Amino acid sequence: MRRAADRHLAVSTWLRLLHGYAVIERELRRAVADHCTFPQFDVLSQLDRERDGLTFVELSRRLLVTAGNLTGIVDRLHAEGLVRRSVHPADRRAFRLTLTPKGRRLVRRAQRRHHRVLTALLAGMPARDLRVLRRLLDRLRASAAAHAVRGAR
Repeated sequence: MRRAADRHLAVSTWLRLLHGYAVIERELRRAVADHCTFPQFDVLSQLDRERDGLTFVELSRRLLVTAGNLTGIVDRLHAEGLVRRSVHPADRRAFRLTLTPKGRRLVRRAQRRHHRVLTALLAGMPARDLRVLRRLLDRLRASAAAHAVRGAR
């Protein structure tokens, strides 16, 4: 009986996590839609954090996607004059991606909107609860990562 209760708790927790994520993501997609797509926003935001830019590999690791998945997104951002590609100084086979001034202005506007909407979505929870949730999610990530590593052996 205990295993069934554990499975039920695990599944119901996962479903609540997914549902909360889906609601928040839907609203954040809407928030940045006037500026760019959500995947473009993710790329632009990562590049905004790194003045010296990122390679496709570095960017893909940060976004947890393959470099191939980024190619089309970066191509569109480049075509719109939001991202610059330059040959990587240490590896002539790689490109270094950086924001153009136009890209920086666009992502900053989108980020302001994103942050306002996210703050509003979480406003119903006291800061204390958000801090507890953040700690629990950190523990969840660490636990899942440790289990994944053990399972890979």
